[in-house]
Amino acid sequence: MAFLRSLALLLLYAVLIFAGPPRLEGATVLASGSSLVRTVAITFDDGPHDKLTPPLLDMLDTLGVKASFFLVGSMAEKNPRLVREIRSRGHTVANHSHTHRSCLSLSTEELEEELRKCSAVLEGITSVPVRFFRPPGGKYDRKTVERVRKNGMKLVLWDINSRDYTGVSPSFITNRTVRRAVPGSILLFHSGVKATIDALPEIIGRLRKNGFEFVTLDEMFSAYMANAPFLLTAEESTFIIM
Repeated sequence: MAFLRSLALLLLYAVLIFAGPPRLEGATVLASGSSLVRTVAITFDDGPHDKLTPPLLDMLDTLGVKASFFLVGSMAEKNPRLVREIRSRGHTVANHSHTHRSCLSLSTEELEEELRKCSAVLEGITSVPVRFFRPPGGKYDRKTVERVRKNGMKLVLWDINSRDYTGVSPSFITNRTVRRAVPGSILLFHSGVKATIDALPEIIGRLRKNGFEFVTLDEMFSAYMANAPFLLTAEESTFIIM
């Protein structure tokens, strides 16, 4: 299974390379991958959580799927074993701020501290550079984009919000996600929601039946940028497609 996955990813990278020149370095805010191949990236915000992260990891193993985890630095400090476990199972570990405060409420100095402290914690645990940041609540402004870039990361959002954090049922999460998925989609879930774990088998099964492969953000953005870069509008917490 591992050999077949590696072979499939090598073929995927070959397609992407010949499809056009890499442009990731010019991207500022990413919300989707390439529409040229039927891949999607599953992402989880928050955590790690003592009770729900272990069964979530076990479920992903059972389904043969690698995902990306945006972790809160202060929570990672309390659960270094789980952070190492996430990384050792082949998932991407990413920055979700140190204390989960809205980026819009922070001064430049406070934002810098949030970014640096979280990355320092994660890199200290995993010994792997952190490449991606997702702002809490998806709210950001020009200052956030600039500080994230200066800290050597890409700001990653999503194009499909499962809304699992609103208390909806597994069937709601499943149907909403599957109906909206398109090539290059980045799916937003939360690691502290049991309904999400319960929904994953059907989500994965239906998307695979529809011809989708699952990749981490490291894999999705290894050689190309998002198909539609986003720019800030005059309103701080909104964004528009070019």
